[in-house]
Amino acid sequence: MNTQKQIFLMIVLSFMLVGACAGYAAFDLPIRAETQRDYQFEESVRRGALLYANNCRICHGNQGEGFVGPALNRPELKDQDPLVLRENRAWLTHTIQCGRAGTLMPAWLKEYGGSLNERQIEHLVNLITAPVEPGYVDRFGEPTSKGWVEALEFAKNLNRELSAVVSGDTLVSIAKQHRIGVAELAELNGIPFDRVGEFLPKGTVVKLPPNAAEPKGATYKVRTERESIEKIAETQFVGAAIIADLNGIPYRIDRKQGEMQLFDSNGNPVPGLFPGDELELPDGAVYVTSAGDTVEAIAQRHNVSASEILRLNRESLAGKSETDPLDAELVLQLPKVQRYVVQGQSLADVAQGFGNVTAQSLAQANGIDDPNAIVAIGTQLKLPEDAYGTAPPDSRNPGTACVRYAVPESVYQQLPGVGTPQPAPEPPAEFASDVEIRATNRTPGYEWTVIADGQEQTPNEGKVKIRPGTEVRFVNESGLHTVTVNGNKIAEDIAAPGDTRTYVFENTGDFKLTCDYHPAMLAWIFVRSE
Repeated sequence: MNTQKQIFLMIVLSFMLVGACAGYAAFDLPIRAETQRDYQFEESVRRGALLYANNCRICHGNQGEGFVGPALNRPELKDQDPLVLRENRAWLTHTIQCGRAGTLMPAWLKEYGGSLNERQIEHLVNLITAPVEPGYVDRFGEPTSKGWVEALEFAKNLNRELSAVVSGDTLVSIAKQHRIGVAELAELNGIPFDRVGEFLPKGTVVKLPPNAAEPKGATYKVRTERESIEKIAETQFVGAAIIADLNGIPYRIDRKQGEMQLFDSNGNPVPGLFPGDELELPDGAVYVTSAGDTVEAIAQRHNVSASEILRLNRESLAGKSETDPLDAELVLQLPKVQRYVVQGQSLADVAQGFGNVTAQSLAQANGIDDPNAIVAIGTQLKLPEDAYGTAPPDSRNPGTACVRYAVPESVYQQLPGVGTPQPAPEPPAEFASDVEIRATNRTPGYEWTVIADGQEQTPNEGKVKIRPGTEVRFVNESGLHTVTVNGNKIAEDIAAPGDTRTYVFENTGDFKLTCDYHPAMLAWIFVRSE
């Protein structure tokens, strides 16, 4: 009897267990699965934000606001309508994988020569298409997703790790380009000058000449099998010390660390020379040319006569004028140089190497009162918090990654034959007197939008007819653009929202307006007398 009860109890418990499992599967598992999907999507968006900060912000801005590349943090790309979302995701995936022909957008998929795999590109697409989330706004106060907020934080963290270094002439580079120190080192060690480029045996002890910092001189032991007198003169500051002594520049040489520290007149360390400083060079200095040098430019830099350089170098400069470009690695004799002008970068020059950075913002980030101040060469500068990292590369996508993008998208979409030149449209019937052409960002790209006498036209399809002498305004709403007419830039780039350039069209003709950064941007200006 007890056995029958036990069997019955086991059967009941089994049914209860099966029922519990069925209930769990029916109710709890879907909830857990949905939670897991949400978690995985959030993690994917977060990874996309990090990938974006490391790879995409230099063209599209720290938070997708647009720069050289179009804005990506935009409502239409966050649309969660299933059909719209599917179309957006397909377009973004293809664009990131293949890039855009004729633009700065490269192919990012590894199989096409990029640096990202398909999963990483999916993370980026998830970031761009993630829905707006309550409580999250971008830096302009517009509702956005958590991913774009994280992308901005990642960008700020990266900017804290980056620095801009003021580049230009150093004592070492000046000595190298003028071959200063090589002859002195060779003579001290009894080596003929025509053998200064030969490698010395490893372990050779080379005597270094005395200088103001080392009155008794020093020695150097050859460490590798590829060192020569010429190389040692550079790495051991022989020529740099000669120039410093000649010009009374205080310095200290740390042979163990391989450093030469300069000081100002008060004994304070300085990172290097200052652009515009003038130096005297020792007698017998020569100059080794760089490609594109001219005798005129070399003479100006050394404050000597161009005709004297030509006279001293009759054979090597035979047939050359003062303005002819010279080949690289020519060794030119120089007259005595009393005033060599140190070449270096201004804050404006440094700023050009980074996106969304100006001399003013660079000065402010580093506590420099005057953005036109001369900063010592070698100075490390902090980047502004809103910098986009290094400046975008200038190489254009040849369009070979994917067949569709073998030509710019505007050509592909509009023309009957792929690559067929687009003919100019017919001019409008009426003349316009008040013309404004705006760089807009209303599609997933940039456009020229023509506004003629207050009437706005279809972006990238605008055309206007004006009389000679009419002024046209070019206004920026978003991004960075050139004002290019018939292939020639007619004004400075428009970089910030609200930037305006004006141009008066004096001559009759057909004028095609484009942007060097965004070939799809298009408008036509027809100048007619009647």
